[in-house]
Amino acid sequence: MRLVGATNGFIRWPFFLEGLWLGMLGALFPIAALSIVYYNVYQVYEQWVSLPFFELLPFSPFMWQLSGLLLVIGAGIGVWGSVMSVRKFLKV
Repeated sequence: MRLVGATNGFIRWPFFLEGLWLGMLGALFPIAALSIVYYNVYQVYEQWVSLPFFELLPFSPFMWQLSGLLLVIGAGIGVWGSVMSVRKFLKV
């Protein structure tokens, strides 16, 4: 595309957006798995163990924060991968 006059930014943006999208989609499976596992562990702990000196974080705010963190990390890794690949192959 550079040979027909496209700028570097015009070539890079679709790859950055795809890396962002794939990173966020890639974070959905760990979020779902962690939510299911933590919910079950939290329920078992509250019913059977419940030690006074060791308390688990409540499910709802903890999972929202963790989900946001995983989405940001996934998006960052996706964009970083896109930056590395585009930088390598854009040198024409």
